[in-house]
Amino acid sequence: MIQVHMIDDDEEMHDLLGDYFADEAIEFSASPTPSQGLEYVRKHPVDLVLLDFMMPEMDGFEACRQLRNINPLLPIIMLTAKKDDYNRIVGLELGADDYIAKPFNPRELLARIKTIMRRFERSQQFLQQAPSENQLLSEAHDLVLNLDARQVLHQGEALDLTTTEFDMLHCLVENAGIVLTRDALMNKVRGLDFDSFDRTIDVFVSRLRQKLGDNPRKPEIIKTIRGVGYLFTK
Repeated sequence: MIQVHMIDDDEEMHDLLGDYFADEAIEFSASPTPSQGLEYVRKHPVDLVLLDFMMPEMDGFEACRQLRNINPLLPIIMLTAKKDDYNRIVGLELGADDYIAKPFNPRELLARIKTIMRRFERSQQFLQQAPSENQLLSEAHDLVLNLDARQVLHQGEALDLTTTEFDMLHCLVENAGIVLTRDALMNKVRGLDFDSFDRTIDVFVSRLRQKLGDNPRKPEIIKTIRGVGYLFTK
């Protein structure tokens, strides 16, 4: 049973999703304010949070930061206005795993939840196993990806990557020397052909560059191929 908690001041939405998820393998709960939602997450088992940005007390940016402080690995799907690319971009930069624009179809939201939880559960299973020799190496950048444990070492230091960040880095390193379009990266990482906006992949690449110490003004590890996509250098 997936424990999903929604932080959103639209209580009609709480009722709608509660009814919809009642027939699914999801235990749904909701809070109308960020403070109540954060307190709930501190005190109860939660597998995934649905986080709205336009709320009383604090905006979704601050709520996302605090959720990450409570549990750095907690999957977060942010809920944004349909045309509000700024909120989507900043939310992803803060560590949200996905976004969905309002108004949305509950069926699509359910698909997003299941996709993220499948990836997250695989990550947790791998972390509980003994390390193996199933590794991906980039000697040029002193980078080691343990594919079973889903752990990354860069110059001997462990990197703290979200599930999506690991999947994207895996895809880039596996295709080192090959230019990958944004659409190709999105499809490989998500496993579904989502209707993404252009900056989604850019945001995740920016986060990876920051964690790899790759100069964003003159990147040497993940290069931007203007008008096409990205290249992980050999």
